[in-house]
Amino acid sequence: MRLTKEFRDQFIQHEMRTHGRKNGFVTTGQEARLMEWLPLVGLTKEKTLADANLPDGAPVVMEIGFGNGDFLVHLAETHPEWLLVGVEIYLPGVAKAVSRLDDAGVIERCRITQLPAQFVLTNQVAEAQLDGVFINHPDPWPKARHHKRRIIQKDFAELLVSRLKPGGFIKLASDKADLADWMRDILDVTPGLTNVAGVGGYIERDSDRPETKFEQRGNRAGRISQFLHFVKD
Repeated sequence: MRLTKEFRDQFIQHEMRTHGRKNGFVTTGQEARLMEWLPLVGLTKEKTLADANLPDGAPVVMEIGFGNGDFLVHLAETHPEWLLVGVEIYLPGVAKAVSRLDDAGVIERCRITQLPAQFVLTNQVAEAQLDGVFINHPDPWPKARHHKRRIIQKDFAELLVSRLKPGGFIKLASDKADLADWMRDILDVTPGLTNVAGVGGYIERDSDRPETKFEQRGNRAGRISQFLHFVKD
């Protein structure tokens, strides 16, 4: 079933224009669990991470564009010491992710926001509050006239750096070579960041990293994913 209009009106921030899909299919169970959990772990636009009842002292790690939540669940299971902040504007994806996090018993260590990442970082995250950020297989926007929609831009990269603690990381993945190069080239010249692989370089795949849906799709099409790792000085 598709999410009902009443449900979307309740949870989607219509005044914040975003590109991409706006609706999709979920099960009745997924919608019910979203209704149950989002009021508890959701970060509405009026709140900041300081309002999210996060325990003091635990590392706070964000995934931007978590899709259906598979990688977010992996992070929660492999790093039980982390508090996770998931950012995803596609509400059916949020519904699927909430169900997966609930099934894995890790949802209480997560906070979920459906707002655009630029808004989240600008208004909901304080300077030097994050220990790390993951961005996996962001939309490549392949047409040149749409490159301005790609998430990694000069200003966004500088905003990311300002929200990281010293020593904090940014890890990215893409199976589109031109997008991987685009992100690498911007981040390589962003003040305050160091490319772990050296300027112009890519890291090897993390040994414990699961294959996400988008990586599997790229593999089937013959596109090998590339991985980036930057650290704040």
